[in-house]
Amino acid sequence: MKVSSVGDRSFTLRGECPFCCPTQAVFQTVTTPFEFQVNNVEHLVAVARCVACHEFILAMIKHGWDGETNRWLYLLHYPLGKPNDSVSTAVPEAIRLDFQEALRCQWVKAYNATAEMCRRAVESTCLDLGAPYDKVLEVMIDWLEEKRKITPALKDVAHKIRLSGNRGAHPVPDTSKPGTAVVIAAGPILKIEPDHAEAIVSFTRHLLEHVYIIPQKLPQFDFSKPKVTKK
Repeated sequence: MKVSSVGDRSFTLRGECPFCCPTQAVFQTVTTPFEFQVNNVEHLVAVARCVACHEFILAMIKHGWDGETNRWLYLLHYPLGKPNDSVSTAVPEAIRLDFQEALRCQWVKAYNATAEMCRRAVESTCLDLGAPYDKVLEVMIDWLEEKRKITPALKDVAHKIRLSGNRGAHPVPDTSKPGTAVVIAAGPILKIEPDHAEAIVSFTRHLLEHVYIIPQKLPQFDFSKPKVTKK
């Protein structure tokens, strides 16, 4: 949500509606905002209505510094809505459930868990495609590419997801603390940030799309030239 405008006795927000999600909508206040202060910071709270679906939310904004200037800033709203965790039924159930959990983790900003569940979805995919179950995931992914069950490009995607899951699952020593013996070279991602989680989810969608969804769609369309019969 973002603040669009603030008047003398009203304000307007714009953002994702929790009722007609993921529709972007405008929310106009329908009650006079209640004014109060927290630590000398002005706050406004009021009931607002979505102009798209006409449902109501309770919205709160505050006056503060956005890095450039003092202005009214979005603070929170209720209800929060729910995540869109829909995944095509072309994806086998066990893998679909793993990825759906990853999507829900991303929505609640549990980014380490997002990476771990995407990694689990990749491992489930490897097992579903016949990879040796007694091998580590790295070997499973390479096996799929060697057997031509996935392309070299998809192998790279799967390894990227695998590494992200490892990073989400395992902490990295803080080298800024005195007495730290482990030295970490500059460059690696030390924790999963929001943009990392977004990329990991995108990579996983890409993998599942090519392994399961597209192969199921292909037979539905026949673009070959019709046969001509001679009389």
